[in-house]
Amino acid sequence: MKTRTVFIAALLLTLNLVLGKLAATVSLPVYLDSVGTIIAAALVPLPYAIGVGVCTSLAGGLVINPYFPPYAPVQFVIALVAVLLCRAGFLRRWWSALLAGFLIGLAAMITAAPITTVIFGGVTLTGTTAINAVLIASGHSILKSVLGGSFLIESVDKPAAALLAHLVLKRLPAFLKERPSVSTPEGPQTKA
Repeated sequence: MKTRTVFIAALLLTLNLVLGKLAATVSLPVYLDSVGTIIAAALVPLPYAIGVGVCTSLAGGLVINPYFPPYAPVQFVIALVAVLLCRAGFLRRWWSALLAGFLIGLAAMITAAPITTVIFGGVTLTGTTAINAVLIASGHSILKSVLGGSFLIESVDKPAAALLAHLVLKRLPAFLKERPSVSTPEGPQTKA
């Protein structure tokens, strides 16, 4: 069981890095680096889901953008919130997955804004920085601008990530979902 869990976590970490790199390469105004973390919240135990998220930030500093490592606490929070929402059944339907994504986005925004403000002075990735710059130029403080920019980005990025996670989980074969207390789109799965 542990080998299977590690293998699934490694695949989901890779998914985060590939989607994050793709979004950064084509300069999308979203990150897409948390789809694997949200899927991990449904498929593997909490410590592994957190590991997927935190390792995404750390490895993302090498693969995606050197700005990623300081955001490891954000991925930690994303994993925690995603696990809670998965256990509550939020990934079972597409509309509740969107709501889960919005809630995950709020948690990510609140966690990321101080990092972006204090460490980077409001400058991070292309899409977010452009929004932050417009808000700063309009007279808002850096923190308010970062919160506003993050809200705009996260309200699209995390619901999209949660919807993608829902679609993947819905189509996974049953043997991959076999784990006690896993909440998937078909409902809780338990071992017989």
